[in-house]
Amino acid sequence: MYGIRYHIMTLTAVFLALGLGLLLGGTLGEEVIVKEQVQLLQRLEERYTQVKSDNVKLQQQTTELSTQNKALTGVMSKVGGHYVRDRLIGRSIALLNAEAGDLRPLLNTLEQAGANVTAAVDVQAAVLQEEERLQEVRKAIGLPDNAPRKDVYEKVAATLATSFYGGKASSTTLDRLKELGLFAVTGSFEKTPDAVVLVGGASTDASKARIHWFDGPLLRQMTEQAHAVVAVERSGVGYSGVTQYREYGVSTVDNVDEVTGRVALIDILAGRARGHFGVKKTAEALLPHVMQAKEVNAIP
Repeated sequence: MYGIRYHIMTLTAVFLALGLGLLLGGTLGEEVIVKEQVQLLQRLEERYTQVKSDNVKLQQQTTELSTQNKALTGVMSKVGGHYVRDRLIGRSIALLNAEAGDLRPLLNTLEQAGANVTAAVDVQAAVLQEEERLQEVRKAIGLPDNAPRKDVYEKVAATLATSFYGGKASSTTLDRLKELGLFAVTGSFEKTPDAVVLVGGASTDASKARIHWFDGPLLRQMTEQAHAVVAVERSGVGYSGVTQYREYGVSTVDNVDEVTGRVALIDILAGRARGHFGVKKTAEALLPHVMQAKEVNAIP
């Protein structure tokens, strides 16, 4: 039979064993954790070094591509300028700029092509966001005071479409709309244009509704009267209107701010092509056709 002293010694041995186990386990565990942390830091450092190296390579490639793009743009400008030269001799064109932007590159291309730009209209659609001015516009176009903004857009579009083609009654209304700041007009409507170029698309949420409420009715009005019209937009607009424009059976160009887009437009206006051209997913091709070798070789 074991005495009390034996039990005390046994319990003491157990606790000593437990303490030693905890001590050894803690020490070994800490070493394992430290080792894993060192390995992780090494892997992160290697990954950082690799990413840094890749980033340097990408920057070099970006610089090279930028240089190549500038060179290509220069070549395209020369080729495009030669290609469009005198393509529109004797043809009169009217421009309707529904979305704010610089028209000078487009005007220069039309000038190179020999076109006569009879009128250029800038639409200041923001005017219709001001309630007081909107009320004055309703009155000018003969709509009731409570007419929805959508109806105002459509009536204004109809007024402008008619003015392009010699509508005397609409011209009086147009003068009033110009006074209200809705339109800024360069040139005149005295001569009926052979074609109208609508520069659309939308850069902001506020102008997005204009694509449906103004651009669409304008195109419908013109196509119903069998007038020639082409809808174009800039490549960087936030909201493309091409899908909407195609519903009216007109040809479109979605990158008129680029050389290739303006070349495609000249081909359409010259009657050499129909379709949808540009760089977006709605385009059928970049250009209506490939330039003939003899045309390219003729460049001085």
